[in-house]
Amino acid sequence: MTTMWTRRIPWVLLLGDLIALALFVFIGQQDHGLVDEVNPLWGVLQSGWVFFVVWAAAGLWLGAFSEQIADPAGRVGGFLSRSLNTWLVAALLGLLLRSAVLGRAVVPTVFIVATLGFGGLFVLGWRLLFVLGWTLARRRSAARQEL
Repeated sequence: MTTMWTRRIPWVLLLGDLIALALFVFIGQQDHGLVDEVNPLWGVLQSGWVFFVVWAAAGLWLGAFSEQIADPAGRVGGFLSRSLNTWLVAALLGLLLRSAVLGRAVVPTVFIVATLGFGGLFVLGWRLLFVLGWTLARRRSAARQEL
């Protein structure tokens, strides 16, 4: 893998994460009949900005946007566990901040479970796909260098 590509990994991860979160918010709005018919993107941004900001901050703090995807032995478990840890922190902080912004004292348990589960499925699913693609590209690059 080239150094130029490696330097872009954090930005690719952040962009993919934000798209995954936006899809999660949009599908949630669709399920609850809350899609802004005039401008769905604006509706997603209004509802999701809290999660986007908290995810980016938690990701920087916990190393979720690191250029290092694999350890020296080529294992990606550290990347995936950092991603999971970041999601658990960001989702809960995002829920608390969203509740505060909306002036609500209580976050319904169903919303907590749905956010942790379905939001995690989107973000961690995207990151798993990224790791699979990254691993495949790395193997191809190594095979080309051996020739």
